[in-house]
Amino acid sequence: MDHDFGLFGPSGGGAFGPELFDGAVPAEAPSPGGLWVHTEGGWFDVHALDTDGDGLVDTGTLTDASGTAVFTDLDADGLADVYHRVRTDGTFETWRFSGGAWRLMDRGDVG
Repeated sequence: MDHDFGLFGPSGGGAFGPELFDGAVPAEAPSPGGLWVHTEGGWFDVHALDTDGDGLVDTGTLTDASGTAVFTDLDADGLADVYHRVRTDGTFETWRFSGGAWRLMDRGDVG
């Protein structure tokens, strides 16, 4: 699998692809509550759940025609730090939000 990776991921699709936030209205900045994801178009709340029982939302999942995305807040600040994308073609990508941008950490085949 060859891709030209730039600051926000594969050229032409970005880290998230064209459909992941399709129809959602971005915010200019995150607000309290929720789990917020930064994209080139603004901030999106992925309506996360509290998966570890500490009273703070930490994990949100979105699905589109290309696959499933799982966002995780590792430091409990309400902003997604890690993003895993499992695509319908059997590939995955792991991204980390650092320095105001999503950076590709790993990619490969599932299985």
